[in-house]
Amino acid sequence: MAAEIGPMASGPERTRIADLSAGALMASTATRLTDAGSETARLDAELLVSHAFARDRTWLHAHPDASLDDETARELDGWIERRAGGEPVAYIRGFKEWFGLRVTTDRRALIPRPETELLAESAIAEVAARLVRDERVVAVWDVATGGGAVALALALRFRAPLALGRMRLLASDLSPDALELASENFAAHGVAQLVTVQVSDLLGEDGATSAEQSLRADLVTANLPYVTSAEVSAARGSLAFEPRLALDGGADGLDALRRLVAQLPQRLAPGGVALLEVAARQAPSVRAEAERLPVPVAVTQIPDLAGIERVVRIARLDA
Repeated sequence: MAAEIGPMASGPERTRIADLSAGALMASTATRLTDAGSETARLDAELLVSHAFARDRTWLHAHPDASLDDETARELDGWIERRAGGEPVAYIRGFKEWFGLRVTTDRRALIPRPETELLAESAIAEVAARLVRDERVVAVWDVATGGGAVALALALRFRAPLALGRMRLLASDLSPDALELASENFAAHGVAQLVTVQVSDLLGEDGATSAEQSLRADLVTANLPYVTSAEVSAARGSLAFEPRLALDGGADGLDALRRLVAQLPQRLAPGGVALLEVAARQAPSVRAEAERLPVPVAVTQIPDLAGIERVVRIARLDA
C-alpha cells in the first residue's frame, strides 16, 4: 500500500505522499510537524523531504514538481512520524551538517550544535598560532569528544602537521559507544590514523597507554555536559533522545566543568590553554573556578555572534 499523508489531509480519502509534488509535500509535512509541536517545522520538512530525494534543499526548491516512488514515500512517511514524536532530524537522517562537514550521528553521542563551531574555530586558531611560533610538537587533547566533531575539524585542518609529527591529537570520552562513533567519523574522513582515541573520564588515565599517561597537553578542548539535571529530566523533543551522560551536568550544570578545571594543573602543560564550551550565563562561574587554581592563569570569555559567552579560555602563565 502506498504511503499516505496523515492527520492534516482533508476529505474522505487521504492523499498519498507519492501523489504529491515536492513543493506540496514540503508544505504538508511542515503542517504535520507544526501540529505535532515542532518549533522548526518548515526546516525539518525541507531536510526530511530533500533527504528522501537524496538531494540538497537548493535542488528541492528548484524542482517543486518532482515526485517520489511509492517505496521512498513510505520511508519518508516513517521519518515524518519519528520527527513528529520528537526524534531529532540528525538521528533520522544519520548525519548532521556541521562546520562544513557531514558528521555521522546516532544515539551513541550528542548531536553537534552550531554553538560548538565557536569552540572548533577557537581551537584551530590556538593550534595555528603555536605551529608558526616554534618547532615544538603541539599536543592537543579533545575531552568528552562524543561523536568526534571538534577533533575531526582539527584533524582535517591540520592533517599535514599531524602526519609529520608536529602535532599530536588525542580524543577521549567516558563512553566507549561514543568513541566508536567518533572513530567511524574519523575513518569516514580519512583521518583515523591521525587521531588517538582513548576511554577516559575527563583528563583521567583510564585505559591510557604509558605514553598517554604522561601527556601534558598544550591545548585542551572540551564540550562537557552542562545542562542541569532538572532540565534533562524534564527534557522533551530532541534532548529526550540524546544520551543523558552527554547532557547532565548536575544540579547547576557545572559538575563536569568544575572537575575538569581542577585537573588542569596536572594535565595542562605550562603555557598551555584550555578552551571550555559553556552554557549561557555559566562563564563567570567557570572563570571563578579557574582563578582559584594553584597555578597562575589568565581567563577570558569568548562570545558568539549573538554576544553570548560560549567559550572560556584558560591560559597557564607559568611557561
